[in-house]
Amino acid sequence: MGEYQFSATLLMALLTLSLAFVLPRKVGLGGDVNRSRWLLATGTLLLAVHFYLQYRLGFRTAGNVDDSVFLNLLFFLPASWLINLSMLYLLRKGNLQLWEWLTGPIVYGVSLAILIAGKLWDSGWMTLKNAEYVVSTIYGITLLFYNVQEFLEFRRVKRALDKFYDHSMQDRIRWFGISLTLLALVALSSPISIFYNRRFVLIGYGIIIIVCIFYYVLSFICFSVSESTYLISIAEEEEENEAIVLPESVNKNTDNHNNNQRVEQAITKWLEKRGHLKTGITIQDAVEEMQIPRYLLVQWIKNTEFEVFSRWITHLRVEEAKRLLTAHSEYSNEAIAHECGFSSRSYFQKIFREQTGMTPVEYQTKKTRALS
Repeated sequence: MGEYQFSATLLMALLTLSLAFVLPRKVGLGGDVNRSRWLLATGTLLLAVHFYLQYRLGFRTAGNVDDSVFLNLLFFLPASWLINLSMLYLLRKGNLQLWEWLTGPIVYGVSLAILIAGKLWDSGWMTLKNAEYVVSTIYGITLLFYNVQEFLEFRRVKRALDKFYDHSMQDRIRWFGISLTLLALVALSSPISIFYNRRFVLIGYGIIIIVCIFYYVLSFICFSVSESTYLISIAEEEEENEAIVLPESVNKNTDNHNNNQRVEQAITKWLEKRGHLKTGITIQDAVEEMQIPRYLLVQWIKNTEFEVFSRWITHLRVEEAKRLLTAHSEYSNEAIAHECGFSSRSYFQKIFREQTGMTPVEYQTKKTRALS
């Protein structure tokens, strides 16, 4: 147990140093990302202190479970709050309500009071163990509260990207969804795992926590050094301005027939020029090439089965990939991915299978047999 605690201390300390000193040297961070970085670094620092104290005091090794749990809750509550808040702050671009800031400190203050009362009183119903049960339940509920807020924000960001970017942009924020899932699983299992006194269970759960936090910090760093923060900001601004950009005449559904004809003619010419096969295209790029107002294309896509720009573009690219697979059996998957605007061969294969239920090779074999 001591070896695990010492290793966890070193890892958390390294993650804290990376966030605090290494990351700013590698990239110029924006204000929101920078403040989110410090929230995350403070959370990992608290975890490093926690694991170090557990290692030095040796509560678990000595079989002193109650004091070990007391120490866990003392540090896990603020650390988890800061780590979750860093993600919510990043997703919201710093626009947090006062109550969202205060929920964590208030819950921690109440929990601390309950733990201290249980430690000092420790008789009747007010025992340290009962206090720890209550606080661990509060801990799990608080984490789930932040997880729900983060999930709602993640859906909003994803929706904005779907409307503005081609589908390959989703890979850049996939870590958000995975991190949310991992953090939610930790929150759900933490009250039970805190009290379980089997050595192998504690070490296993501890490793899960470390892996989840390591993944989140590593993903945060990769996200920060990429252009994703800038791209997401543009997409969110476009979504916010969309209601303002849409003219009143479109909202009242006037001249729809003429507008649809205009859009369809522009789309036909754009497809003939293979504009939809450019990697990383945005809806703004598309309308500039089509020479039509953006609101017309947005409205037209909304009335199709695809509803958003990314799904429409993905469909067009998959259809072109089907044509190439049938007409050019000598083409490799990498060549087809490049020709059809997919960012990589692996991404093309993944999307093709999602859309058709077959791999490109399986589709090609089926078509060859049908023609022979």
